[in-house]
Amino acid sequence: MIFKEISKFPSVEDGKIKFVPFIEASKGIVKIIELFGYIYTPVRQDIQGNIEKLSQIHSSDVDKFSTLNDIVEVEVKESKQFGIDALLWLKRALEFVHVFLSCLVEDSKQVPGNESLTPFFQKAYDETLKPYHGIIVQKLFGWIVLAGPSRNSFMLKLADGQDPIPEEEIMSEIDSFLQDLGSNISAINTIYEAHNLVFNQKV
Repeated sequence: MIFKEISKFPSVEDGKIKFVPFIEASKGIVKIIELFGYIYTPVRQDIQGNIEKLSQIHSSDVDKFSTLNDIVEVEVKESKQFGIDALLWLKRALEFVHVFLSCLVEDSKQVPGNESLTPFFQKAYDETLKPYHGIIVQKLFGWIVLAGPSRNSFMLKLADGQDPIPEEEIMSEIDSFLQDLGSNISAINTIYEAHNLVFNQKV
């Protein structure tokens, strides 16, 4: 099962997020996005691009940038925004996945579950990415959210070719993953709020 293969997001300690485990877990998000289908390639590429940008900063001085907090704090002091922007958009993508998976887990409590995942993709997009997209990008995503996999197809992909896995087991793994992901998202929001970093520009 894919949620047993990918790295979990690190524990947040004193509001700090360790860089390496966070990035490794973010790479796992890319694998999840791949399960949404080829239509989600723009989202996957955006996440990968922001991971690469942050990794570029980290590799320039691994001791200086051992946490995400370090990147933000240094760039604020130096009036830079390269890493701040990359982390911001990565965080928004993580929020998209968090909302989608949360909807899936909540829906699994219903019998039967909703076969169409489109409402979950739509809710995730509306709440996390749409506020920062201009009309053209919104139209693009209007098509993307309609072309995601069905519930049955997605569950089979999550099993990753293994023998049939009880849905309860899959949802338990997702729920555990979401707790760590959620704590990291909250910590990033706190970091940005602490530095009065508010960005509402649309792309």
